[in-house]
Order: sequence, then C-alpha cells, then structure tokens
Amino acid sequence: MKSFGAMLAGYGGFGPGFNFLRIALAFSIVFYHVLTNSDHWELAHGPVLWFLEYSLVPMFFALSGFLITASAQRLSLQDFLVNRVLRIVPALAVDILVCAFIIGPAVTTLPLADYFTNVGFFGYMLNIIGWVHFQLPGVFTGHPVPQVNGALWTIPWEIGCYTIMSVMMVTGGVRRAVATVLLLAVFVLAGLAVEPFASAGAGNASGLHTLFVGRGAHLITAFLCGILAYQLRDRIPMSRMLFGACIAVAASAILLLETSATESVAYRLVLMPVLTYITIYAGVSRLMLPRILEGGDYSYGVYLYHMPFIQLAILVGPPILVGTVVGIVTLTLTVGIIVLCVAAISWHLIEKPVLSLRAG
Repeated sequence: MKSFGAMLAGYGGFGPGFNFLRIALAFSIVFYHVLTNSDHWELAHGPVLWFLEYSLVPMFFALSGFLITASAQRLSLQDFLVNRVLRIVPALAVDILVCAFIIGPAVTTLPLADYFTNVGFFGYMLNIIGWVHFQLPGVFTGHPVPQVNGALWTIPWEIGCYTIMSVMMVTGGVRRAVATVLLLAVFVLAGLAVEPFASAGAGNASGLHTLFVGRGAHLITAFLCGILAYQLRDRIPMSRMLFGACIAVAASAILLLETSATESVAYRLVLMPVLTYITIYAGVSRLMLPRILEGGDYSYGVYLYHMPFIQLAILVGPPILVGTVVGIVTLTLTVGIIVLCVAAISWHLIEKPVLSLRAG
C-alpha cells in the first residue's frame, strides 16, 4: 500500500487533487456564508449544516500546513516569510482598497465627506496588516449581518500559523515530527485546562479562551495536524479503508453533535486528525478541475471577495433574496459566478505576477 509520500513523489511533489480541493472548499464557504448573511443563521447553525462552519476553514488550514511545510523545509526563513507575504498581502490589500474606495462610497448611507473622514474608514485599512475590522461607516448597516467582509476573521490566525512555522524553522522542529506532536499536545492540553474555567466573555480569562479554545484555536490545531501529516507522509498509508473510516467518523459527528462542538477541545482532538486525513487523501487523489478553472488558483480571490459581493447582491437585489430558499439558490449561483470572475482578475493581474517574485 502506497503512502501519502509515495503518492506525492509520483506526482512530482504536488497532488493533482489539491487545486480541486481548494476551489471546492472556497465555494462551499460561499454557500455557507450565503446562509448566514441572508437571514438563515439558525439553519446554518442547525442540524447537519453546522458542520460546514466546523470543517471548511480548518480543512483549508490543514491543507496549508501540509503544503507549506514542504517549502519551510526547503527554504531559508527569510525566503519563506517573503513568499508568505507575497502570497497573502498584495491580493488582500487590493481587496481592502476595493471595498473601502469603490464599494463603500457607492453604497454608504453617509455623505461622502463624512464617510472618508470617519474613523471606521481608516480602521478598515488595518485589515491589510491583520488587525481585523469588519465594518465600514454606513455600509450594509441594515443587513442581517452588518459587515463588509466577515471572512477576514481568519487573517490574524493565518499570521499566527506562519509565526509558529517560523519558530519551528528556527528551532529545527519543522523537520521533526516529535516536535510537532509535543507542540500539539501542549496546545491541546492548554485548551482542555482553560475550557472549564474560561468563556469568551469572562473578563481576564477571555484572552486564554480565544487563544486555546475558540474558533481560532480550531484553526491552529488543524494547521499543526497538516504539518504533522507532511512530516509523517511516508508513514501514513493512502488507504481507502482508512479514508472510509474517517468519513464515517465525520458523518457521525455531523449527525450526533451540534454547533457548540466548535469550541470543544476534546472533540477537536478526534475530528481534526480525521479532517486532515480526508483533506490530504483528496489532495493526492486524481480530482481534476473543470477546464475553465485550470488557468490559475482562484480560491484565495473567491475567499477574499465573496462576502462583499453577497452583501452587495442583498442590497441591490429583490427582497426575496433574504430569508427564502429561492434566495439561497439565487445568491449562491449569482455570487458564485461573479466572484469567480473577480477572482480570475485578481489572480491574473495581481496574484500571479506578484508570485513570480517568490524565492525557490
């Protein structure tokens, strides 16, 4: 039976399913945020669908941990960080500027002079450096979710993951699976210790809850699992039986658990390795993209722009888009097509040219 490492080697180091997986995850997130932003919050957090929030972004982070460990083992720290900055910041900066200087002025309820001098306008620019601000003055304030781009909440955690990777590179832990296991163990044990005594609103303990228990900790765990999967790639079997078992565990969680499981460290200890195996198995499988999507990696652009365009569609579209099944279908299809086009523009005009500057 071949291992993940053997499968990767056979494909020249990059599995044929990874690009498919990226775009599939991105559009699944679009669908989920259509639900949350169009007044279907209870549906999105109810039976079955709650697992989309639990799994989709963590799978992205597990995928990221797996893929960038390869470059982290190959590059110097300086080149690694330069590459990460080139991949994340330029496209993010353009997204922030588009929202602040084009979408915002077009739809704000404030006079433009007030909009451009409001502290919220300047605060929104801080998203470029990972200091998250979800709102622009007078923009989408009457929506079920009055945010410009709630998807940006993951950016600080992504920066945190790259910080962890940088420390692992400096210490040599990026090449030692035992170091990753120890780091995971410490992180999970800290979460288990904090969870009973802290909640997100518990004053001085809220910071500990956010770091070790909340949604962001969910992402850190997934990222570390991805790192470990790459380090052990030559020992992890590419097994249909194991894949089926992981699917069964995930299906059981979908049916038996609920949205509160997102902040359960104990469930995370079981489900993150399961989701990581599913992610990497799909990535090294022959899952081919439709030809129209083969021109680039559009997943980042889809992720960056989908929330603002969902909000725009709700603003300019008919009332039936909010709170109805017809609205879910219409928004998903319409926004999906528009955002794919915007993501393609972002890739070909911004991301791809900038990535040509990468080291290694």
